[in-house]
Amino acid sequence: MSDTMNTIEKLLFSGDPEIENRIRMDTERFRKGFGELTIADTDGKPLKKGRIHFKLRRHEFQFGCNGFMYGEFPEPEQNQRYAEEFKKLFNTAVIPFYWKDLEPEDGNLRFGAYSRKIYRRPAPDQLLSYCEENGIRAKGHPLMWYAFYPEWVAKDPQLQLERWEQRFAEIAARYGRRIHNWDVINEVLSWAPGHPVMMPENHVEAVFRLAEKYFPKGTVLNYNEQPCPSWSRNHLEYSPLPLMVENLRRNGCKVDCTGLQYHIFEPDPDVLIHKHNWGYFFNEHHILRVMDNFAKIRMPVNISEITIPVFRADGVDGEEMQARVAERLYRLWFSHPVNTGIIWWNFVDGTASYGKLGSNEGENRSCGGLLKADFSPKKVYHVIDDLIHREWTTDAVMDYEEGAVNKIHGFYGDYDVEVDTDHGTFQTSLALYSKAFKNLIHLELKKI
Repeated sequence: MSDTMNTIEKLLFSGDPEIENRIRMDTERFRKGFGELTIADTDGKPLKKGRIHFKLRRHEFQFGCNGFMYGEFPEPEQNQRYAEEFKKLFNTAVIPFYWKDLEPEDGNLRFGAYSRKIYRRPAPDQLLSYCEENGIRAKGHPLMWYAFYPEWVAKDPQLQLERWEQRFAEIAARYGRRIHNWDVINEVLSWAPGHPVMMPENHVEAVFRLAEKYFPKGTVLNYNEQPCPSWSRNHLEYSPLPLMVENLRRNGCKVDCTGLQYHIFEPDPDVLIHKHNWGYFFNEHHILRVMDNFAKIRMPVNISEITIPVFRADGVDGEEMQARVAERLYRLWFSHPVNTGIIWWNFVDGTASYGKLGSNEGENRSCGGLLKADFSPKKVYHVIDDLIHREWTTDAVMDYEEGAVNKIHGFYGDYDVEVDTDHGTFQTSLALYSKAFKNLIHLELKKI
């Protein structure tokens, strides 16, 4: 293995027993909980005895990916395979709302399933219906961004704000009751005065106030930022990104969560470490310190966009290294109490931004998918699947008795439940959530 790859190994797999203990203990403490059960029989009377089988169906934690290739492949068989594989792995899908592509001309909104095609931009109606049919949570991305900004929008600041309000109102009216999680604005710390798209003063505050005005109460409103501002500029209490979102809150903006992107598009480890000086991306101590900064200000985060390349170096199995890095990062991120989700960014190789389908152009050069171009699973797919659906799952049985302490224990999420009684077997469901003050769960058995 090259010296550079050895450097990455030592940073990400430091062998520090304190970190190993923290991952193990925090996963148990913050991702699992107890729920106290009471059960009524088919007549509404307390159940005397029964055997309860409870199996996790869907994590409360968001394990997701963008769904930008839903229906976007040239062959029906490819689109069917994409849809089938996506729902096997993920409980969350990101739906594209990039303004320039959603509304190519003023008033020409591509909401409907039969809207004209734009690559990597499936119509929201179409992708959202797929999510709802398969129990997949939807996240809208992004409501505002200086990139993919329509050329037809007026340059006058006041006219821009008025047109922004129309956009927010239209999207909220159609999707506000169906999508409860939105990236309100994207990558502000990467924008600077002098950029071809000039934003009005205090535009970040403006868009958060528009989102709060038009979207229903309880909607999660995210600020989303690029990798370097998210991870590199860590100056403890003086880190720019936490200071920014904290300042937004102090100015009265409803910022519920901060998205931390983690894109590594460069597959050459020597370029990453020696040219770009990106060792911090692999430093597990640093990664936890960054997330600890957000915990200090009580700001939830989600790992909002992830690209981990197939590393290209002499003597290195690139796919094996991609899988090892992903597994370690998932363990670090999942265990941290401030985190609400982990969102991979391109499911299939050859489908990333700024490149044609199947090409090595743009972000495709990283080969950062979980599936190969022929939809065969890579090693990284199996690693993530094993974590989510085997290691981090609950499938258990308990004996229930009226008057006893009847508590289930498992990962937070939605459960399928089977109750065996003297009067037969009954199927029902329950929810065990981390945000509940006390998980007091009452089940009423119904005759089928």
